[in-house]
Amino acid sequence: MPNLIERAIRRVTLRTRMRARLPKARRLGIRYVAPNFIYRDTIRRDDVILDAGCADDADFSRHMVSTHGARAFGIDPTRKHAAALASLETRLNGRFRHVPVAIAVRDGTLTFYESDENVSGSLLENHINVTHDHIRSYEVEAVSLSGLLRRLDLERAALIKLDLEGAEYDLLRQIDADTLHRFDQLFIEFHHHAVPGVSQEDTWQVVKRLESIGFQSFSLDDHNFLFWPRQRV
Repeated sequence: MPNLIERAIRRVTLRTRMRARLPKARRLGIRYVAPNFIYRDTIRRDDVILDAGCADDADFSRHMVSTHGARAFGIDPTRKHAAALASLETRLNGRFRHVPVAIAVRDGTLTFYESDENVSGSLLENHINVTHDHIRSYEVEAVSLSGLLRRLDLERAALIKLDLEGAEYDLLRQIDADTLHRFDQLFIEFHHHAVPGVSQEDTWQVVKRLESIGFQSFSLDDHNFLFWPRQRV
């Protein structure tokens, strides 16, 4: 019972926090799209969106294509998602393309842990889904963000979404400012709730690092953050 009560309190607290922050989001020109996406309403037709960790439904990519006419790349190494993403490529008539790689600090090969029970696997063997679920592991191609841009023959992108199931911490602690500034917006889902030894303080430290290299940040829930260059406000 205490756990049920604690979860109910967290849900109420989250809803209250989000309601309080929505007016500021509107003032900043930020859209909220359920379940947890936020982005500045500057996306134009044919802008390139990179959806890293798109899962099998690629709901963020689908929203960007249908609402803004963007071109989306779904970045996801999970083998069980491949058939659904191939079908989505056909349905979206070339506006969406699946790229079966993992985002990491550097280019190479890494072990990926795919969950049988959950949509999300991880590169981290201590992620909660990996330690609690039935897992199949296999080697995947890993690319850095600069490597991803080279692979897609892009100089920059209008927005990148990073849903890396805990791998975002190492990436964002080490990545250089010049590479980050090749993205007009970064939407990052942080996973301090899903990786033992990683806390909300680790998330704040990464947020502060990005702010220190020229980004403004905003979050409705202190888990999902949007970043954009400060001078563009």
